[in-house]
Amino acid sequence: MSPGREMAALLQRYWSDLQDESNRVRKETAAARKVLIELAVHVARLDGLLGEAADPLEAAGAKSLGRRLRVARKQVLEPLHAMDITTQDPTGKPYESVADVVDIAGWRYGPEFTAEVVAETVEPIVLDRGTVVRLGQVIMGAPSSAGTEDDA
Repeated sequence: MSPGREMAALLQRYWSDLQDESNRVRKETAAARKVLIELAVHVARLDGLLGEAADPLEAAGAKSLGRRLRVARKQVLEPLHAMDITTQDPTGKPYESVADVVDIAGWRYGPEFTAEVVAETVEPIVLDRGTVVRLGQVIMGAPSSAGTEDDA
């Protein structure tokens, strides 16, 4: 085989190896992002619980624990935000503004609702680089005249 052909065969093999490695990395990256998206849902739930717990703890005299929870809350969110994975809690938003980015898990009817709005977020909307990659799960609220009591 001529040196030119040997070099072409060697380059072809290296190119093929490079393509294989690139495909492997692409698949692993996609799998890792899927895990991060799932983690974002759980982090959002934890974020809500930490947010609810910090003030009552501080008011009950556990200021140090309340502050530590706020710091932990921030530390858990930072790595996801660094990867540009974010969540949105649509609670209180009108149906029209979230119809395309949520799945409705149920309805609540009552006088506290003057229009169709998100009454509760079961799971947040997850965005990857600004694109919705996971729909939120919500309980909608509507005026009592719109239906029966508490379908959720």
